[in-house]
This record gives sequence, C-alpha cells and structure tokens, in this order.
Amino acid sequence: MKISDVLNCSFAAWYGTFQRVTFKSIVIPLPEDFVRYLHTDGIVLPDGSQCGLYTKSKNLAMDGDDDDEDLRDDDLMKKYENDWQVPSNTEIAKAPDFGELDETVKTAITSLGGKVFPKLNWSSPKDANWISFNRTLMCSCPSEVYLLLKSSEFIAHDLDQPFVHCDDYDSSSAADRNSMSYCLVLRQWQSIDPSCEFRCFVNKNRLIGICQRNSTKLYPHIVEEKVAILKDIVTFFEKEISSKFPDPDYVFDVVRNRKGKVILLDFNPWGRVTDSLMFTWDDLEHMAAGSQDSSCQQLPCFHCVESEDGVQCSDYGNYAFPKDIRDLTAGEDPFKLMDLMKLKIQSSGDGSSSSEDDY
Repeated sequence: MKISDVLNCSFAAWYGTFQRVTFKSIVIPLPEDFVRYLHTDGIVLPDGSQCGLYTKSKNLAMDGDDDDEDLRDDDLMKKYENDWQVPSNTEIAKAPDFGELDETVKTAITSLGGKVFPKLNWSSPKDANWISFNRTLMCSCPSEVYLLLKSSEFIAHDLDQPFVHCDDYDSSSAADRNSMSYCLVLRQWQSIDPSCEFRCFVNKNRLIGICQRNSTKLYPHIVEEKVAILKDIVTFFEKEISSKFPDPDYVFDVVRNRKGKVILLDFNPWGRVTDSLMFTWDDLEHMAAGSQDSSCQQLPCFHCVESEDGVQCSDYGNYAFPKDIRDLTAGEDPFKLMDLMKLKIQSSGDGSSSSEDDY
C-alpha cells in the first residue's frame, strides 16, 4: 500500500467522479486552527456551534419555580453551573470560536435537508456513536458534528497517522500530517438497513470478494438472496466502478437495499489498514494470486453469516469508555458534563428522536 493509494481513497478525491451513484454530500475544507482544536484533549464545544433551540423549563428545570417560563439553553446551563460545586482553583477551559466554519456547516446542513452524516477525509466517527443522544451519527447542528469528531479514535487516526502503514511512508517526508489538507464531509442523512451493506474487494481491477458489512448479526434474507445480491453488485461494479477508480487494488462499500438497486458508500485502500471483515487478508492475497493465474473471469467469493455460530463480536465496544467519560462518571471534570448537558437540552428541545441506523 502506497501513500498515493490512501490519498486516492480520500472522499474529496473520488466524490466528483462517483457522485452520481452515491449520496449527495458537501465537502468543507477545514482551517488549521480547527484541526488543532480536534487534536486538543477534552470536550469543549466552540462558541456559536450549538443548535440555539428553546426548551420548556417545566420539562428541564431543576426546581418548580419556573414552570411557566421559557429559558434559553445557556440560561438554563447557568443554573447547573451555580449548583455544581466547582473547586475555586479549577482552570476553566476556554471555548474556541469558529464563527465562519460554524456558519458554513449550518448552511450545508440546511441544504442537505437538515440532517447529515459527518466524516473526515477517510473515516467517520462511528466508534463514537455512544456519545450521541440518539445513538446514531445523525447531526442537525455544528455542535453535534464537533462532539462526534472530538470523541472518535478513528478521526484521531485520520489526523495523526493516515500513512503510517504505507510502504513509502517517511515521517520526515513532505507527505506527512503537517502537509495534509483536511476536510469535513457532510453527507445527506439516509436511513440505511445495515443488512443491506456489503464490502467489496478489488485486486488488479478484478472484483474477487464480497461480504456483508455487519458481521455481528445473522440476516436470513442475505442467505436466501445470495445469488441475486452477488449479481447486482457485480453488475454495478462493471458498469459504474471498474476502470474509473485510479488504482487497480482497492476496497469499496455499497448498500443494496432492493433488487437491482446498488449505491456506493465509500472507498478504502487495499491493505491491512482496512478491515477485511469476514475474510482475512491472507485469504484475500491468496484469492488475488489465484485470480491472476486463471485465464477466465470468475465470480467473486461471497461471504455472509449463515448461522448464529458465524456471528462475530462487535469491534466498537472497545471504544465506549474514553478518558473524558471516565472523568464524568468520577465527577472529576464538571465542565465536560456541562457541555454534554447543553447538547442534551438542545436535543430535548427539538422534540425529535431517531431510531435510524447510521451508515
């Protein structure tokens, strides 16, 4: 795997070519000060990034004195701050201000229908969905986007070590993190059934392997429709993907939500940095060698969970308790709790909830 392979899988690099067969998205270049903010410890949300919603105090007030008054979320938070015993020698983290970026993000969210799925160049913060109040990656304002980005180890990897597994990586080269241009990607929110998502492996421009993306559950319809699913994805690959992606070796994800309908989700580099899911990379390398030795085009190998015995454990449980949350549960950092309470108040004021799965 080369640095160029990773760069070609950056969302901004491929979206222009494949936007017709994927979800509508907006790419926002990130200023250096915001990238530095993502690197800092702690959860301190920028001023002006909140949803700015009003909430009824009868639902949220800490006592019964304000039953008939409307409180802004910042006024209500003052009540929490006054009642929370903060040590006098505690240094209060200063909230940054990204006014121009906040407005750009708000405008993008509005143009995408009011609900978006966020990611950076390569990764989405799917390991941080536990911190979202609806347990998905659906965001409706900048503060929700920033909270997910700040809480994700996948995002931290994008920022700190995007090329560390590349054969030509040199930490002193010009292609290191300091010369990278990072962008925030906001994708139009879609409710996607995880049983319809598949990961596809391409070697030397041949589609050699396909597997279900969520290997933690048994989906009987996948077993029943294997032949039709395989046919639809192969047809989609040959018509929309093959020879259009700049590298001969790569991985791509799709959603096939009904017969004959396949939508592109993302590209990933061919290599061990990408989760091989229901394959192993040794298997894939062996399959790749075998496909080159064959003189005829073979159908891809298709893997899915065919019984309860084949269900795999979720890899994301390891990311559920970072230091910031341990601080909250131990009562060691009240300011992080105040930031989280602000988001909870806004979420309650919106009156909306979602059981949609993120993609």
